[in-house]
Amino acid sequence: SVVEYIIDRAHASVCDRVLEVGPGDGVLTRALLGTEINSLYTVEVDERLREGLENIASHDARCLCFWGDAVKFDYTALPDVPTKIIANLPYHITTPILWKFFETLVPHGTNYMLLMVQLEAAERIASPEGHRERSPIGIMVEAFGSAKVLRKVMPESFYPKPKVVSAIIEIKIERNTNLANDVTWRALLTRSFTQRRKTLVNNWCASYGNINRDRALEILSLHGLAPTARAEELPLDMWQRLASVPDFAVRENRYVLG
Repeated sequence: SVVEYIIDRAHASVCDRVLEVGPGDGVLTRALLGTEINSLYTVEVDERLREGLENIASHDARCLCFWGDAVKFDYTALPDVPTKIIANLPYHITTPILWKFFETLVPHGTNYMLLMVQLEAAERIASPEGHRERSPIGIMVEAFGSAKVLRKVMPESFYPKPKVVSAIIEIKIERNTNLANDVTWRALLTRSFTQRRKTLVNNWCASYGNINRDRALEILSLHGLAPTARAEELPLDMWQRLASVPDFAVRENRYVLG
């Protein structure tokens, strides 16, 4: 029933090129090939699954299998940019693989993702301002368009049964498609969330060598923010305004986002 729900929700058509990361035994792969999609690209790291997946591909020319670590994979190796990503993501790589998609695929036309992830990850991605699970990746998705947690998936839906609750999340990309590669924007989000329970003043002073406490307080005041403001409290439009402050300008991207 979960696979059927994913297929129905994705509305994949003859125009869609779909990317599936972590196909495993190919349960979702087979279901996707049962639709009218133009093509399906799978990326799997576990070589033990090669025979089964390539057997599926051998019966449908629309399916092409690629092998390697999805976070390090060169997505320019795909025959074309996928329009949609539909996948049960390996939970331990959810955050880095999403940033990889945002950097390499979204700027070139990927505009829809329907993903199974751990419930806690889904909540981080979809949390609005003021929520304790607000995160850099959630702000990034909001800047792109929207994210919605569609339904929970209980452990009993899997074999073997995991110890965590999962969720299906839908991400729509509608604007700002190059924003994930803006180093100033990304550094601002990363540094502002360095220690979640600390104020913006403390995080900025600790991570920006050119900003002292007085200047940090001045920036907050100029933007109508309290001296005690924390990163999870700020709405998207405030982050966009702060990104234009010269003090936050960064020329090199050396940051890993969480």
